[in-house]
Amino acid sequence: MDQKVVKKLERDFQKAIAQVIMEMGLKRLPLLPSHQTMHLMAKAAVTVYETAVESNQRDD
Repeated sequence: MDQKVVKKLERDFQKAIAQVIMEMGLKRLPLLPSHQTMHLMAKAAVTVYETAVESNQRDD
C-alpha cells in the first residue's frame, strides 16, 4: 500500500483507539496504555489490514 495511506491510517486508528480508551477510562479498564502502546496498537491494526488487502489481491 502507498506509504502516505498507511501513515494516515495509523494516525486515524491511533486517534480512534485513544478516544475509545479514554471514554472507557479506568473504571472499566485495568490500565490506561501509554501513547507509545496506542501507537503500536494502531500500527498492528494497519498491518492486519494490509495483510487482508494483499490476501484479497492474491485471491483475484
